[in-house]
Amino acid sequence: MLAAVLGRLSAQDTCQYLFTLNKKADFISADHLANTYLIRGFDVEKYDSTGRFLVQYSNNRLGVPTLLDATNPLKLLLWYADFQTAVFLDRNLTELGQLKLAEAGYPAVRCVASAVDGNLWVYDEATAHLLKLSTAGEKLLASQPLNFEFSQRYAPTCIRDDGGQAVYLSDPQRGVAVFDAFAQFYKTLPFKGLQQFEVENSVLYFISGEALQIEDWQGLLAQSIPLPVQEGIKNERYWLAKKRVFLQVPARIRVYEW
Repeated sequence: MLAAVLGRLSAQDTCQYLFTLNKKADFISADHLANTYLIRGFDVEKYDSTGRFLVQYSNNRLGVPTLLDATNPLKLLLWYADFQTAVFLDRNLTELGQLKLAEAGYPAVRCVASAVDGNLWVYDEATAHLLKLSTAGEKLLASQPLNFEFSQRYAPTCIRDDGGQAVYLSDPQRGVAVFDAFAQFYKTLPFKGLQQFEVENSVLYFISGEALQIEDWQGLLAQSIPLPVQEGIKNERYWLAKKRVFLQVPARIRVYEW
């Protein structure tokens, strides 16, 4: 698997421009089929690999969604942090169901992510546990309390499931905690400042400064790919997703492949 990653990266050391969306978004993601998803206020919009608009979802009863996990494009996870509610959508952005975590007994969930088996990972700040829950809210797995592992409060911002092999949990101040497939803590990686990241076969992808940083935490790979920079543009923002980098500049989103 690592050889495949190395081969793809050696053939490309820059981000390739694909298209522009004349939009401004609050959150941007993509799936492995190259579909793009925008959160814009109450709305979720889906675009195909060429930037063609496909479909929209909106639910103003739950406030503004803060995250969309497109790990499984057939079962998208949309997170409403203010209402502690996960909404599951199909490929047409039709609602499949909801999970109200407070009602399920988890009123202090800090971040969520899709699990490769169709369930979801959550970090319960009240108990400092990484949990795997079913879409009905049943507890399937639980880590040991992370306050036993860290002398200060662990405050993660992002969870990623590495294909069922491991789970990664990032606190920008403390680093990236690695767990096995059964939610048992393994070690902490010294990558700090990560608000968002992707992982594939133990290789972490994250934005650092004006570069896409690629790090195999076992020491077999380290590479930087310069990010596209728009001259004269201030307050630009980058979003990272599967094989995509999104550059948000005023009223436009430029989409790149990496």
